[in-house]
Amino acid sequence: MNRDKPSVESGYADALPSVHLWAGRPTEKDLSPLPSCPAVYLLLDADGAAIQLATTQQFRKLLQSRLLETDQARSARADLAEIARGVCWREVHSTFESRWRYYLLAREMHPRDYRKLLSFGRAWFLNVDWSRTAPQIRVTERIWEIDGRCAGPWPSRAECTRALEGLWDLFELCRYPEEVARAPGGKRCAYADMGRCDAPCDGSAPMSAYVDRTRAAWRFVCGDARDWLAGAAGRMREASARQAYERAAQLAQQMRFAERWLKDWGSCVKTDRDLSYLLVVPVTRRRKWKLFLFRRGDLRDGPLLSDQKLPGESRIWLETMRQAAPTTDRRLLMEQTWLVAHFLHHRDAQKAIIEPLPGDRCPHDLERRLSDAIAARRAQRSKPDRDGPN
Repeated sequence: MNRDKPSVESGYADALPSVHLWAGRPTEKDLSPLPSCPAVYLLLDADGAAIQLATTQQFRKLLQSRLLETDQARSARADLAEIARGVCWREVHSTFESRWRYYLLAREMHPRDYRKLLSFGRAWFLNVDWSRTAPQIRVTERIWEIDGRCAGPWPSRAECTRALEGLWDLFELCRYPEEVARAPGGKRCAYADMGRCDAPCDGSAPMSAYVDRTRAAWRFVCGDARDWLAGAAGRMREASARQAYERAAQLAQQMRFAERWLKDWGSCVKTDRDLSYLLVVPVTRRRKWKLFLFRRGDLRDGPLLSDQKLPGESRIWLETMRQAAPTTDRRLLMEQTWLVAHFLHHRDAQKAIIEPLPGDRCPHDLERRLSDAIAARRAQRSKPDRDGPN
C-alpha cells in the first residue's frame, strides 16, 4: 500500500525520517522491505497514531517476530499486528545513539512519565553555591538546574556521598549544614565537643574561617587532591616528630582517603566548566566511527567516518560546530548529562575514543591523538586470542 505518511505523525518526521506502511494485518511480504539494522522505531495505527516506541538491534527481525506471531504466542500478550498499520524509524549506529534518540522521543511523547521508560538513571555530582552566606558542599543530580558550581559525575550516588563524607573529615566541615545556616543561632553538635569542628553554627568561630575551609575542600574536589596529599605527608612527619601520634594517625587515615580519591575518582571527576568531550563511538557491526559533541549538557551528533578520514575530518567538524548555539533548556541539559555520564562509566566507553575539550577548544594535537587511538585499537584487534587453541 502506498500513501503519504499520516499527518498526525509529522512531528516525528525529523526524528524518525523513514516510514513504511501496509494495509490490514501484516504479512511476511509487507515486512520484507524493512532493513536489518539497529533502529529506534515507532509503530503506527491506521490513523497514524503512535502505538509503541522502542529500540532494537535487528529491526526487521524484531518486527517479524512481534507482528507475525502464531496464535499461541499472541494469546500471551497484546496482539500488535491487529492494529499496527505502519512503522517509522531511524537507523542508529551504537547503543549510545539508540539510548539518546529514544530518550528525545520519549521525552516528547510522554512528558509526564518518560523517565520511567529510560534505560539510564540520574548522575551524581557535588555542588556548592558561593552566593550563600554559609556555602555547603552537597550531593545533587540537578546539574545545570540549580545555582552554583558542580563537579562529577560519580559512578553512583553512594560513591558521591562517600566522597562528601571524606571531605567533611579532611576539612572539618559541618555534618549538619542546616545548623550552620542558622549561625550564630545554630545548635552545637558532638563533633564540636570532640574538637573536630570549631562550631561556626553557634558563633564560637567566625563564619569566614568556615568558608575558607569549604573553599579549600572545593579546590580539592576540582583537582587539588595531589597537592593536598603532598602537604598532608609533611604534616604527618611533623606530628610524628612532635610525638603527636594521635594527630599523625588521623592524618594517615585522611591520606588513605585522598589516595583512594585519586585512584577511583581522579580521572572521572571534572568541574562543570570542563564537561566537554568529543565522543568517537564505534559503529555497530561496521568498521566506522560516529562523532558526538558534548558541551556542558548540549549533545550533537556528527558524521560517520572511516579510520582513514577520522583524524582530519573530526577537526573540521568540530570547527563547524563551534558556531552552533547550545540549547537553553536546563532540564534537557541535565538529562543529557546523565546519559553521557552513564556512557562514561559503562563498558561501552572502553571501545570508544573520548577526547576532553578543555574550554571547548579543539586540542592542537587532536589528529595525532586520534590516529594513535585508532592504531592502538587495530593492534588490540590483531592480537591472537590467548585463550584459543595454540
